[in-house]
Amino acid sequence: MDLDDYFVFGAAGPYRRNEVFTDREDYTRMLLNRARDLAAEPLGTADLLDFGRPAQNVIVIHGQGGIGKTTLVNQFCAELTGSSAPELPKRRMVASFDFADGSNLGFETVVLRVRAALGRLGRPFTAFDTGLSVYWELKHPGVSLTDFVERSGFLGQEDREQTAQQIAGVVDELLGSVAVVEVGYRMASGLVRRLREATEVRRLQREFPPFALILKENDPDRMLGYLPILLAWDIERIRARRPALAVCHLDTFEAVQGLPREKGLLEDLLARMVYLMPNVLFVVTSRRPLRWHDPVRAVTLTYGGTQRWPRLAGADGRGDQHALAGLTPDYADTFLRERLTVADGEPAIEEAVRRRIVDASAGSPLYLELSVSQYRSAALRGERPDPAQFGGPLPELVLRIMRDLSPAERNLLRASALLAAFDADILRAVLPDVAMATIHRFLTNSFVRHAAGTWPEYRIHQTLRQSINACDEYTDDGWVGAERAERAARATARVTELGLEVWRSDDGDTVVSAQRSQCAVAAMLLVLQAAVEHELLPDRLGDLTYTLSQLGHWQVLAALPPADGAAPALRRLVEAARLASTAQVDARPRYQRLKTLAQAPWQHPYDAYVAYELGSLTQSTGHHAEGDAFFASLEQAGPLLRSAGAWGRAGVALRRSRLAEVLGYAPPSAGQPLEDARTWDLLGHVYQHGGDFTRSAGFFRQALDQARATGAPLWGARAARHLALATMWTDPELAASMLPEARELNQSLGDLIGLAQCDLAAAVAAAARGDRAEVDELLARAHRLTEESGVVGQLLPVDAITVLAALATDRPELARTAAAALAADARADQLAPPVWAAVAGLWLDDDELHDFAAVGWYDSAELARERWRGPLRMLRARRASAEPGG
Repeated sequence: MDLDDYFVFGAAGPYRRNEVFTDREDYTRMLLNRARDLAAEPLGTADLLDFGRPAQNVIVIHGQGGIGKTTLVNQFCAELTGSSAPELPKRRMVASFDFADGSNLGFETVVLRVRAALGRLGRPFTAFDTGLSVYWELKHPGVSLTDFVERSGFLGQEDREQTAQQIAGVVDELLGSVAVVEVGYRMASGLVRRLREATEVRRLQREFPPFALILKENDPDRMLGYLPILLAWDIERIRARRPALAVCHLDTFEAVQGLPREKGLLEDLLARMVYLMPNVLFVVTSRRPLRWHDPVRAVTLTYGGTQRWPRLAGADGRGDQHALAGLTPDYADTFLRERLTVADGEPAIEEAVRRRIVDASAGSPLYLELSVSQYRSAALRGERPDPAQFGGPLPELVLRIMRDLSPAERNLLRASALLAAFDADILRAVLPDVAMATIHRFLTNSFVRHAAGTWPEYRIHQTLRQSINACDEYTDDGWVGAERAERAARATARVTELGLEVWRSDDGDTVVSAQRSQCAVAAMLLVLQAAVEHELLPDRLGDLTYTLSQLGHWQVLAALPPADGAAPALRRLVEAARLASTAQVDARPRYQRLKTLAQAPWQHPYDAYVAYELGSLTQSTGHHAEGDAFFASLEQAGPLLRSAGAWGRAGVALRRSRLAEVLGYAPPSAGQPLEDARTWDLLGHVYQHGGDFTRSAGFFRQALDQARATGAPLWGARAARHLALATMWTDPELAASMLPEARELNQSLGDLIGLAQCDLAAAVAAAARGDRAEVDELLARAHRLTEESGVVGQLLPVDAITVLAALATDRPELARTAAAALAADARADQLAPPVWAAVAGLWLDDDELHDFAAVGWYDSAELARERWRGPLRMLRARRASAEPGG
């Protein structure tokens, strides 16, 4: 019995609200039959590796909002899990994903949730868990996968514990020691290599060729897109021992269909998952049909076209796409009669009222449900419902429901419609005078949907949201434009505040940092959507966008939908984020395009973010004077971007070899991992340019530790390669041992410059061995990667290492050619920092090349000369000892 009903009418109260499912039995029967057929058909390795086969494991239910798509599939899932039919396997699992929840718009989250659900089928998932462990170490070095799973907010407690134990068990068995899992697996950077070399892994690689290819891949984003085939193979190995059935429900898929359509983005990855897992039944519910079979749409899909999706092309009823219509009048009446009853089971809503509701509903279950709420509210007030009060259009119905609520409840309903998702904390921020008890009571309403394990965890139907916002102006106490804007601003401000918590100190807890990083992504998507819907310009949306950029969530920013129709400032912000985050595209055309967006003077605070991204791109294009101006303009920005401007100016000074000036920009430790990672990275560069290599390596090592602590892949990748570069001047072999991790991290971001710098460190190690051929190959590849990136003005240019390696391998003419290029760059003030021309002249004993004393050393030129003579001495000594008789 409903709580309110009990306290109004007592235990013998007249009304009962019952669960009703009607007029959809044909659909649930069809879905159950497809599940039974899938379970009865085992697949072999050849079936899984047939990448041209027609898919038969997806069914699409599409129709307008509120028509009952989700209810239909939920009923099917309930019947499937509760069925005792002998033709269905006893082991069954259902995984549901609502893409209205922003956290599910990340493919990594989807894959982890699918894996957690599949764990109910049995164990082990050796192939997938191995692949996932390798992926995780490449993508999130220093963040324990098992700890993350155990404390993740998007899984239930049972799934968290079971999945963490199963993954740890697989790795333990492969590496042969519980101690490895408890110590090494959680922290060691050598996990990737050890897993790849494990005996059982090698056997599995022979059995299933894709397993070998996936484990060898060093780009974790490419790897993630193909991990589902390992799940499919593990399922088949489990099914070979005992029958099992897996079903995945992809709900509110129109949220995915509205994202940019490119290969490698979410819809392509989901289509890939469906295709690579033919032994799992996928049920998709959306307002729009799928177009994966369409020749035009197929261009943006890894697996697209009619050959692979023939059943999506079939006419409705003869293929796998089914348009869901409204309930027939008879079934709509049945729903009303059975949904609300009196104590003896008879319908509570009289026939005349039901008739008016049915006639106006067009068969919409949402309309019927809201009408039941309207009738019940009138009864709670002790009124006899008048048929004339029922049967209006949906906005009018929503209006009547709002009028039946208390003033506090009406405001909570309005507040819940401001954002695509909310929780009690956000509602309290919007309505600080409403008691928490009232808020929690509001959250128990039947029209409030709860998604446990997500953030924020509550939402209402999109159709209902739209109706509330549209009809509110017609209520006597409705929010007028200014009130709605003010309260929407409160909501976005609170969400933004939570998204920016990543800048807070977290006591080194890597899991908390990773969760905050995910929260920042969800906050950005929520606030941006609200800004477009309510025509807002949220105060700190620029800071939130900058935060995602600093965390390295470039794929999220690059995939933002254009803010067409929004205010110019918001359009500029979104376009700047998209342009700046497309890391694998030449920096120079992106810089020119971004300059067309810049406003001077600023028209809105968002223009500070545009200025920041322009300044950042100048560090890749060599426009240092322009970059300094862009960064200097940030002095008028808020604290976060003002600090970013100071960092940017420090970077410009570093590129001009004004080392003492750079130290003036570097702040003391802030006690916040992300800020400290940047501080230590900057200081590492200063002391590397100054020739103090031990000190430089120490700062880069601290930067790497802080980047791991804050879950920031961008700074982790930078610090890992910079540490190798700082180490190569004194210990090339040790630097070479650091390169596998550094390459993997930079490959995961698609950072071509990072990969080029890894080649520079490897070239120094090759020079120490006297291997000219390898030196030349590595330097040529570094040159090529730099050219492809369109980046000029490197902090450590290829020519600088060319001079060093050429002299170490007795090729002075090659060294002089490269040194001349460094000197020319130094004179141009747009290319290499002058320090490298000065150091090259020192190595060549050519004082005319560049004035060594003109560099802005932080101590003295004489001390710097002595420090910089060390690397060449070391390499020549190493080479001499490596030669026969040395």
